[in-house]
Amino acid sequence: MKIYIVADGEGISGVVSSEEMHPTGSRFQEFRRLMTMDVNAAIAGAFDAGASEVVVNDAHWSMINIIYEDLDPRAEIIRGSNKKLSMVEQIEGFDGALFIGLHAKVGHSHGVANETMVGPEMYEMRMNGMPVGEVEINAAIAGYFGVPVIMVSGDDCLGKEATESLGEVETAIVKKSIDRWSARCLSLEKAHQEIHTKAFQAVKRLGDFKPYTIEGPVELEIEWTSTAECKKSSLVPGSYVKSPRIVAYKSNDFLEAWRGIYACLNLGVMAFDPLYG
Repeated sequence: MKIYIVADGEGISGVVSSEEMHPTGSRFQEFRRLMTMDVNAAIAGAFDAGASEVVVNDAHWSMINIIYEDLDPRAEIIRGSNKKLSMVEQIEGFDGALFIGLHAKVGHSHGVANETMVGPEMYEMRMNGMPVGEVEINAAIAGYFGVPVIMVSGDDCLGKEATESLGEVETAIVKKSIDRWSARCLSLEKAHQEIHTKAFQAVKRLGDFKPYTIEGPVELEIEWTSTAECKKSSLVPGSYVKSPRIVAYKSNDFLEAWRGIYACLNLGVMAFDPLYG
């Protein structure tokens, strides 16, 4: 069994502050250790359940967060940010995916560090008119290649969103949100036990899960917080503007729609102004 791990940062055990999650933060080095330990707990759970191969994609910010020398040596790791499929690069051919350290979508709960793909530049991302976050988007890309998401870890808001969208995936709840920047956290030992247990159970139950597939036509759209970002993003061929703050991309093929809106996302953020937004 080949298991793929998406490793994000906002849902990592004990993490509640941007001072931890961002490379410029005062607690970033501590965060790197916490992220590496959560990922190792998932790797161990997967191998203990019979996985033959585990590949981790470092998928947070610069995508070079996990402490390379401390990673479980049985796993391989994808590092670096220049990836066409971003958080799920090279997921094709795997039997199941674990989403470790993920978070709730922007603006629909008090989930810790809730956001979608970027920070203050985006108000919301939608798929066929419905708000979506990184769970749905990345699960849909995985599903395009026939890979089911079988387990997630993060806070309780993330767990709720994951089960609403993906069904009865295994959920490791390592903290309960109080606010976007505070949470009631399990001890590190208990959090790692929870991640290991749910990863183990997910791999053991692999045959119970189905890929999350989106049939075309599919329209993906971004509502930006600024009109400047929208205008910049609309330079992508095939995109279209729905309002001064909303850019969209539509295709009969989900992956093509994703590539179009992802290009819009990467171009649009360049127009963000640090003072005016």
